[in-house]
Amino acid sequence: MNAEQSQLSKAEDSLRVLAKKLFHYKTDEARNKANAFFSDYLERTLKLEGSFDYGFDSLTDIGKLKSPDASFKIYDWNIQREDGSMFYCGFIQHINAKTKKTELFTLVDKSSEIKNAESQSLDCKKWFGALYYKIIENRSGKNTYYTLLAWDGHNNQTWRKLIEVLWFDREGTPHFGETIFNMGKTPKKRIVFEFRAEMIMALKYNEEKKMIIFDNLAPESPEGKGIYENYVMDGSYNGLVFKKGKWQYIPDVNALNPKTRNDKFYEDPRGETTKKPNNLTSPPKTH
Repeated sequence: MNAEQSQLSKAEDSLRVLAKKLFHYKTDEARNKANAFFSDYLERTLKLEGSFDYGFDSLTDIGKLKSPDASFKIYDWNIQREDGSMFYCGFIQHINAKTKKTELFTLVDKSSEIKNAESQSLDCKKWFGALYYKIIENRSGKNTYYTLLAWDGHNNQTWRKLIEVLWFDREGTPHFGETIFNMGKTPKKRIVFEFRAEMIMALKYNEEKKMIIFDNLAPESPEGKGIYENYVMDGSYNGLVFKKGKWQYIPDVNALNPKTRNDKFYEDPRGETTKKPNNLTSPPKTH
């Protein structure tokens, strides 16, 4: 192990201990103080030489995702407040295509202030916080879009699932949201599903079908329309496929791949939909 790897290994050990403590504090004041310390330590670690290629394999209490083209990594985690609501923290570590240097961007959760989220262009300083568990890379002309699937434990009444899009401008600055979702009457910059807390909504990418597949949500009764704690899965599924630079909506899809003799391509849409960190406030495993 060289000096660079040794430094990163020591930092990883410290971060692992700090993360485990962070998720066990009982008050907002204690959590906020611990989170500020953890976030600062992680930021300094991710600025170290060689950190982009370092796995941080033992740091299992936060989310870690690398893009399919290995051009960026996302680190994110959630903190539960005493009132049951969530806020999120994170970083994007990106290799600038022009300079070839690794750049670090802090994600600042402003989701509680964002109105009409499906129509808003956002950035790192105004981020719709969530835990990402899948990155899908699509190219359209000279543009590269990274579609992100995410979970948000919004509050005690409702949870949310999110289909977000991330892209980088010519200078290598990340942006969230782009009008590439043709779902509903008006094209959207992202898709937000909100439903009763503790329910397990399927939202996943089917590699064989090249399709995002998700549960259809509906209120339990007509009187519950627009009241999202009444929204549950109705047993049907919808999908999105990427065609001509857009995600095109397909209603009422067959969510299961046909079984083969050895079940090689069989996929249960209610299989695990999140690659979750192991902290106490992450989504439960899907059944």
